[in-house]
Amino acid sequence: MTLANTVSPSLLQNRLTYQVIPISIRELLFLSTAPCDIYGIKDGIFYRALRRGVFTNKNLLRELIAKGQIYLFVHREDRSLIIETVQKNLLQVTRSLSLGNPLEKGKAQMNLLTINMGYLYQNPTDDTILKLQHQCAKNLAYFLLNKIDLLVPLQREYIKQKHHFVLAQPLIASVFLIGLMKYSQLYSDQEIENLFITSYFKDIGMSSIPTEKYDQEELSDKEKEILSAHATNSVQILKGRLPLSPNHLSIIEHHHTFSLLTNKLQLNLREKQKEGEIIAGFETMLVTVMDVISAMITGRPFRKPTKIFEALDLIKILIADQYPQEFRLIVSYFKNFFIDR
Repeated sequence: MTLANTVSPSLLQNRLTYQVIPISIRELLFLSTAPCDIYGIKDGIFYRALRRGVFTNKNLLRELIAKGQIYLFVHREDRSLIIETVQKNLLQVTRSLSLGNPLEKGKAQMNLLTINMGYLYQNPTDDTILKLQHQCAKNLAYFLLNKIDLLVPLQREYIKQKHHFVLAQPLIASVFLIGLMKYSQLYSDQEIENLFITSYFKDIGMSSIPTEKYDQEELSDKEKEILSAHATNSVQILKGRLPLSPNHLSIIEHHHTFSLLTNKLQLNLREKQKEGEIIAGFETMLVTVMDVISAMITGRPFRKPTKIFEALDLIKILIADQYPQEFRLIVSYFKNFFIDR
């Protein structure tokens, strides 16, 4: 007799509940076939939504979403198959960025990078994931620097994917940063690439809190304490593992200079500088400002995203007095490329 003939359906369901773990449907968007059986839930009962080996085209996934099947699961022992396949595709797209439609290739790489960043947040001490993420991010920076006209359409298409804001915000900020630095004509491509990497990995310390916790409007006091130390934690995670200079590590450590102080706009930056609480060099300011803007234009479960011009109003409050020329540069960049386009 088979197991199904000897065990009651309810017992099978209970057993399956302990054997499966959730995955994101986004992980399947960039797979050509399902590497394992994938389960959904209907009327509180697990069922096999996709059989191993089936083609996972976008139409099939749209059908699942239309049926309300946004929560998908795999057996615990099969989780690694999903991750390995996503990472293989990321590496393949990265190596072929110069081939085919550049917009489609850029979109695919940005989305796959974000999915892999989720894996890195789940296991930030995994050198293999970190090395892959770093190499692919460097390739993306090089690609964008040579396809600067794609920044706006890529950014708009990426935002439509609605990745979790904790994973999406660093990439949005870093793409803004590439465009602004290129627009300023003050930096070499190598300097821009280095600051892109710095910006992109600066929030890895936020991995100390489970990603789903950030969906809450209020964190616990302990979680707030961990969050306030995320910049220092980022340095501890990255130091000696990524080829970042002491200057770039310093930018990471102080990138929250403005962004953690914006909730009520009770700012006295000059006074804090006198007290030695703020190290706000030009590059640090650029990284933090792009972070603030990307934070404002990406929605949260508890608030809607704002428009870019509203974000610039906040930036004016934050930096216009201290950095008037830089503020004009930032406004000019966004006005020329992102507002009313």
